[in-house]
Amino acid sequence: MKIITKTNAQIFLLLNALFWGSSYIWSKMLLSFLPPFLILFICATLGLIVTFVLFRSQLKNCNKKAFLICVLISLVSVASNTFCMLALKRTSGSNTAFIVQLSIVITPIIMAILERKAPSSKTIVLALMSMVGIYLITCSGKGMVINLGDIFALCNAICFSLFIALQNKFSQVVNPIQFTFIQHATNFVAFLSLALIFESSSISFSNVVSPLFLILIGLNAMVIIFTSLFQSSAIKYVRPENATIIYAFEPVTTALLGSILLGERFTGIQSIVGCFIILLTVAISATKFSKKDLVQMKFSEL
Repeated sequence: MKIITKTNAQIFLLLNALFWGSSYIWSKMLLSFLPPFLILFICATLGLIVTFVLFRSQLKNCNKKAFLICVLISLVSVASNTFCMLALKRTSGSNTAFIVQLSIVITPIIMAILERKAPSSKTIVLALMSMVGIYLITCSGKGMVINLGDIFALCNAICFSLFIALQNKFSQVVNPIQFTFIQHATNFVAFLSLALIFESSSISFSNVVSPLFLILIGLNAMVIIFTSLFQSSAIKYVRPENATIIYAFEPVTTALLGSILLGERFTGIQSIVGCFIILLTVAISATKFSKKDLVQMKFSEL
Protein backbone atom coordinates (compact mmCIF):
# COMPACT_ATOMS: atom_id res chain seq x y z
CA MET A 1 0.00 0.00 0.00
CA LYS A 2 1.50 3.32 -1.09
CA ILE A 3 0.08 5.20 1.90
CA ILE A 4 2.39 3.23 4.21
CA THR A 5 5.95 4.55 4.28
CA LYS A 6 9.04 4.17 6.44
CA THR A 7 8.03 7.21 8.49
CA ASN A 8 4.49 6.07 9.34
CA ALA A 9 4.85 2.27 9.33
CA GLN A 10 4.89 2.05 13.13
CA ILE A 11 1.65 4.05 13.33
CA PHE A 12 -0.10 1.51 11.12
CA LEU A 13 1.27 -1.34 13.21
CA LEU A 14 -0.13 0.39 16.29
CA LEU A 15 -3.52 0.54 14.55
CA ASN A 16 -3.10 -3.18 13.88
CA ALA A 17 -2.56 -3.73 17.59
CA LEU A 18 -5.84 -1.95 18.37
CA PHE A 19 -7.70 -3.92 15.70
CA TRP A 20 -6.25 -7.26 16.76
CA GLY A 21 -6.92 -6.50 20.41
CA SER A 22 -10.59 -6.04 19.59
CA SER A 23 -10.70 -9.19 17.44
CA TYR A 24 -10.24 -11.46 20.48
CA ILE A 25 -13.54 -10.16 21.82
CA TRP A 26 -15.43 -10.28 18.50
CA SER A 27 -14.17 -13.83 17.90
CA LYS A 28 -15.08 -15.01 21.38
CA MET A 29 -18.61 -13.58 20.98
CA LEU A 30 -18.94 -15.17 17.53
CA LEU A 31 -18.20 -18.60 18.99
CA SER A 32 -21.67 -18.52 20.57
CA PHE A 33 -23.16 -18.49 17.05
CA LEU A 34 -20.94 -20.75 14.92
CA PRO A 35 -17.99 -23.17 15.31
CA PRO A 36 -14.48 -21.69 14.90
CA PHE A 37 -13.42 -22.98 11.48
CA LEU A 38 -16.66 -21.81 9.89
CA ILE A 39 -16.17 -18.34 11.38
CA LEU A 40 -12.64 -18.19 9.99
CA PHE A 41 -13.89 -19.42 6.60
CA ILE A 42 -16.54 -16.67 6.41
CA CYS A 43 -13.99 -14.00 7.34
CA ALA A 44 -11.52 -15.35 4.77
CA THR A 45 -14.24 -15.26 2.10
CA LEU A 46 -15.08 -11.64 2.87
CA GLY A 47 -11.39 -10.73 2.91
CA LEU A 48 -10.82 -12.43 -0.43
CA ILE A 49 -13.76 -10.63 -2.06
CA VAL A 50 -12.88 -7.17 -0.70
CA THR A 51 -9.20 -7.48 -1.62
CA PHE A 52 -10.08 -8.57 -5.16
CA VAL A 53 -12.59 -5.75 -5.67
CA LEU A 54 -10.27 -3.03 -4.35
CA PHE A 55 -6.94 -4.21 -5.80
CA ARG A 56 -7.71 -6.49 -8.75
CA SER A 57 -5.51 -4.40 -11.08
CA GLN A 58 -2.48 -5.08 -8.81
CA LEU A 59 -2.96 -8.85 -8.63
CA LYS A 60 -1.40 -9.59 -12.01
CA ASN A 61 2.09 -10.85 -12.81
CA CYS A 62 2.71 -12.90 -9.67
CA ASN A 63 5.56 -15.31 -10.42
CA LYS A 64 5.55 -18.91 -9.24
CA LYS A 65 8.31 -18.42 -6.67
CA ALA A 66 6.52 -15.50 -5.01
CA PHE A 67 3.23 -17.42 -5.09
CA LEU A 68 4.78 -20.45 -3.38
CA ILE A 69 6.40 -18.25 -0.71
CA CYS A 70 3.06 -16.53 -0.04
CA VAL A 71 1.24 -19.84 0.34
CA LEU A 72 3.82 -21.31 2.71
CA ILE A 73 3.83 -18.20 4.93
CA SER A 74 0.03 -18.10 4.83
CA LEU A 75 -0.14 -21.68 6.10
CA VAL A 76 1.70 -20.50 9.22
CA SER A 77 -1.03 -17.87 9.60
CA VAL A 78 -3.68 -20.59 9.23
CA ALA A 79 -2.10 -22.47 12.12
CA SER A 80 -1.91 -19.28 14.20
CA ASN A 81 -5.59 -18.42 13.64
CA THR A 82 -6.63 -21.99 14.37
CA PHE A 83 -4.81 -22.06 17.71
CA CYS A 84 -6.26 -18.65 18.58
CA MET A 85 -9.86 -19.80 18.09
CA LEU A 86 -9.22 -23.04 19.99
CA ALA A 87 -7.77 -21.00 22.85
CA LEU A 88 -10.74 -18.62 22.96
CA LYS A 89 -13.09 -21.60 23.36
CA ARG A 90 -11.27 -22.67 26.53
CA THR A 91 -9.96 -19.53 28.23
CA SER A 92 -10.76 -15.81 28.51
CA GLY A 93 -10.03 -13.26 25.80
CA SER A 94 -7.70 -11.34 28.14
CA ASN A 95 -5.75 -14.44 29.10
CA THR A 96 -5.41 -15.42 25.44
CA ALA A 97 -4.19 -11.93 24.54
CA PHE A 98 -1.57 -12.07 27.32
CA ILE A 99 -0.15 -15.44 26.34
CA VAL A 100 -0.06 -14.53 22.65
CA GLN A 101 2.13 -11.57 23.58
CA LEU A 102 4.85 -14.03 24.49
CA SER A 103 5.69 -13.44 20.81
CA ILE A 104 7.56 -10.39 22.15
CA VAL A 105 10.10 -12.83 23.56
CA ILE A 106 9.78 -15.57 20.91
CA THR A 107 10.21 -13.34 17.83
CA PRO A 108 13.73 -12.07 18.72
CA ILE A 109 14.78 -15.69 19.23
CA ILE A 110 13.45 -16.66 15.79
CA MET A 111 15.09 -13.62 14.16
CA ALA A 112 18.37 -14.40 15.92
CA ILE A 113 18.23 -17.93 14.46
CA LEU A 114 17.33 -16.70 10.96
CA GLU A 115 19.99 -13.98 10.95
CA ARG A 116 22.51 -15.80 13.13
CA LYS A 117 22.98 -12.88 15.50
CA ALA A 118 21.75 -11.89 18.95
CA PRO A 119 18.91 -9.34 19.41
CA SER A 120 19.87 -5.83 20.53
CA SER A 121 19.95 -4.97 24.22
CA LYS A 122 17.19 -2.37 23.63
CA THR A 123 14.92 -5.06 22.19
CA ILE A 124 15.54 -7.37 25.14
CA VAL A 125 14.86 -4.63 27.73
CA LEU A 126 11.68 -3.47 25.96
CA ALA A 127 10.46 -7.05 25.62
CA LEU A 128 10.88 -7.61 29.36
CA MET A 129 9.13 -4.30 30.14
CA SER A 130 6.21 -5.27 27.92
CA MET A 131 5.86 -8.65 29.58
CA VAL A 132 5.72 -7.00 33.02
CA GLY A 133 3.02 -4.60 31.81
CA ILE A 134 0.94 -7.37 30.24
CA TYR A 135 1.22 -9.47 33.39
CA LEU A 136 0.02 -6.60 35.59
CA ILE A 137 -3.02 -6.05 33.36
CA THR A 138 -4.25 -9.61 33.00
CA CYS A 139 -2.78 -11.76 35.75
CA SER A 140 -1.72 -9.71 38.78
CA GLY A 141 -3.55 -10.73 41.93
CA LYS A 142 -5.04 -13.90 40.46
CA GLY A 143 -2.11 -15.70 38.85
CA MET A 144 -2.36 -18.05 35.90
CA VAL A 145 -3.91 -21.49 36.02
CA ILE A 146 -2.56 -23.39 33.02
CA ASN A 147 -5.21 -25.21 31.01
CA LEU A 148 -5.60 -26.50 27.45
CA GLY A 149 -6.71 -23.06 26.28
CA ASP A 150 -3.45 -21.56 27.57
CA ILE A 151 -1.43 -24.19 25.70
CA PHE A 152 -3.30 -23.38 22.47
CA ALA A 153 -2.62 -19.68 23.04
CA LEU A 154 1.09 -20.43 23.45
CA CYS A 155 1.05 -22.35 20.15
CA ASN A 156 -0.61 -19.30 18.61
CA ALA A 157 2.21 -17.09 19.94
CA ILE A 158 4.86 -19.36 18.40
CA CYS A 159 3.09 -19.50 15.03
CA PHE A 160 2.47 -15.73 14.98
CA SER A 161 6.14 -15.06 15.79
CA LEU A 162 7.24 -17.32 12.95
CA PHE A 163 4.68 -15.71 10.61
CA ILE A 164 5.83 -12.14 11.23
CA ALA A 165 9.51 -13.14 11.02
CA LEU A 166 9.01 -14.87 7.65
CA GLN A 167 6.89 -12.01 6.37
CA ASN A 168 9.71 -9.57 7.15
CA LYS A 169 12.38 -11.85 5.64
CA PHE A 170 10.57 -12.10 2.30
CA SER A 171 9.01 -8.60 2.27
CA GLN A 172 11.35 -7.46 -0.52
CA VAL A 173 10.44 -10.44 -2.69
CA VAL A 174 6.65 -10.43 -2.34
CA ASN A 175 4.20 -7.69 -3.32
CA PRO A 176 2.12 -6.87 -0.19
CA ILE A 177 -1.19 -6.66 -2.09
CA GLN A 178 -0.57 -9.98 -3.79
CA PHE A 179 0.50 -11.52 -0.49
CA THR A 180 -2.72 -10.35 1.19
CA PHE A 181 -4.86 -11.81 -1.60
CA ILE A 182 -3.01 -15.15 -1.56
CA GLN A 183 -3.21 -15.24 2.24
CA HIS A 184 -7.00 -14.85 2.12
CA ALA A 185 -7.21 -17.46 -0.65
CA THR A 186 -5.12 -19.90 1.37
CA ASN A 187 -7.30 -19.26 4.43
CA PHE A 188 -10.41 -19.77 2.29
CA VAL A 189 -9.31 -23.23 1.14
CA ALA A 190 -7.84 -24.30 4.49
CA PHE A 191 -10.73 -23.25 6.73
CA LEU A 192 -13.39 -24.54 4.30
CA SER A 193 -11.65 -27.92 4.36
CA LEU A 194 -11.32 -27.91 8.16
CA ALA A 195 -14.96 -26.87 8.61
CA LEU A 196 -16.20 -29.65 6.33
CA ILE A 197 -14.01 -32.27 8.05
CA PHE A 198 -14.55 -31.34 11.70
CA GLU A 199 -17.72 -29.22 11.89
CA SER A 200 -20.16 -30.43 9.23
CA SER A 201 -22.34 -32.19 11.81
CA SER A 202 -22.46 -29.22 14.21
CA ILE A 203 -23.11 -26.36 11.80
CA SER A 204 -26.41 -24.55 12.30
CA PHE A 205 -27.34 -21.29 10.57
CA SER A 206 -30.42 -20.61 12.69
CA ASN A 207 -28.73 -17.73 14.53
CA VAL A 208 -26.83 -16.10 11.67
CA VAL A 209 -29.74 -13.83 10.78
CA SER A 210 -29.28 -12.12 14.13
CA PRO A 211 -28.26 -8.45 13.81
CA LEU A 212 -25.60 -9.02 16.47
CA PHE A 213 -24.04 -11.85 14.44
CA LEU A 214 -23.92 -9.69 11.31
CA ILE A 215 -22.28 -6.85 13.23
CA LEU A 216 -19.72 -9.16 14.83
CA ILE A 217 -18.82 -10.98 11.61
CA GLY A 218 -18.48 -7.61 9.87
CA LEU A 219 -16.16 -6.29 12.59
CA ASN A 220 -14.05 -9.45 12.57
CA ALA A 221 -13.81 -9.44 8.77
CA MET A 222 -12.79 -5.77 8.81
CA VAL A 223 -10.01 -6.58 11.28
CA ILE A 224 -8.73 -9.45 9.13
CA ILE A 225 -8.85 -7.41 5.91
CA PHE A 226 -7.13 -4.26 7.16
CA THR A 227 -4.58 -5.88 9.47
CA SER A 228 -3.41 -8.15 6.66
CA LEU A 229 -2.95 -5.19 4.33
CA PHE A 230 -1.30 -2.97 6.93
CA GLN A 231 1.12 -5.60 8.20
CA SER A 232 2.18 -6.94 4.80
CA SER A 233 3.03 -3.37 3.74
CA ALA A 234 4.51 -2.03 6.98
CA ILE A 235 6.62 -5.01 8.04
CA LYS A 236 9.31 -4.25 5.42
CA TYR A 237 10.11 -1.02 7.32
CA VAL A 238 9.97 -2.33 10.91
CA ARG A 239 12.01 -5.06 12.56
CA PRO A 240 9.78 -8.00 13.62
CA GLU A 241 11.06 -7.68 17.21
CA ASN A 242 9.95 -4.04 17.32
CA ALA A 243 6.63 -4.89 15.66
CA THR A 244 5.77 -7.43 18.36
CA ILE A 245 6.61 -4.85 21.04
CA ILE A 246 4.16 -2.42 19.42
CA TYR A 247 1.61 -5.24 19.36
CA ALA A 248 1.90 -5.37 23.16
CA PHE A 249 -0.87 -2.78 23.07
CA GLU A 250 -3.28 -5.54 21.99
CA PRO A 251 -4.17 -6.85 25.48
CA VAL A 252 -4.98 -3.29 26.63
CA THR A 253 -7.74 -3.13 24.02
CA THR A 254 -8.79 -6.72 24.77
CA ALA A 255 -8.99 -6.08 28.52
CA LEU A 256 -11.04 -2.89 28.08
CA LEU A 257 -13.53 -4.45 25.65
CA GLY A 258 -13.64 -7.67 27.66
CA SER A 259 -14.55 -5.70 30.76
CA ILE A 260 -17.29 -3.75 28.98
CA LEU A 261 -18.82 -6.50 26.82
CA LEU A 262 -18.00 -9.79 28.55
CA GLY A 263 -17.61 -8.84 32.19
CA GLU A 264 -13.91 -9.73 32.24
CA ARG A 265 -13.06 -7.22 34.95
CA PHE A 266 -10.25 -4.72 34.47
CA THR A 267 -9.72 -3.03 37.83
CA GLY A 268 -7.05 -2.17 40.39
CA ILE A 269 -3.88 -0.13 40.51
CA GLN A 270 -1.89 -3.01 38.98
CA SER A 271 -3.87 -2.76 35.74
CA ILE A 272 -3.33 1.00 35.54
CA VAL A 273 0.41 0.57 36.11
CA GLY A 274 0.47 -2.18 33.46
CA CYS A 275 -1.22 0.08 30.90
CA PHE A 276 1.30 2.83 31.64
CA ILE A 277 4.26 0.46 31.22
CA ILE A 278 2.94 -0.77 27.88
CA LEU A 279 2.31 2.76 26.61
CA LEU A 280 5.83 3.76 27.69
CA THR A 281 7.33 0.70 26.00
CA VAL A 282 5.48 1.42 22.74
CA ALA A 283 6.63 5.06 22.83
CA ILE A 284 10.27 4.10 23.41
CA SER A 285 10.23 1.40 20.73
CA ALA A 286 8.89 3.92 18.20
CA THR A 287 11.61 6.46 19.06
CA LYS A 288 15.02 6.30 17.46
CA PHE A 289 17.91 8.32 18.83
CA SER A 290 20.94 9.06 16.71
CA LYS A 291 24.40 9.25 18.24
CA LYS A 292 24.25 13.03 17.85
CA ASP A 293 21.00 13.18 19.83
CA LEU A 294 22.47 11.04 22.60
CA VAL A 295 25.55 13.27 22.85
CA GLN A 296 23.38 16.39 23.06
CA MET A 297 21.24 14.78 25.77
CA LYS A 298 24.34 13.96 27.82
CA PHE A 299 25.70 17.52 27.52
CA SER A 300 22.31 18.97 28.49
CA GLU A 301 22.44 17.00 31.72
CA LEU A 302 25.82 18.54 32.68
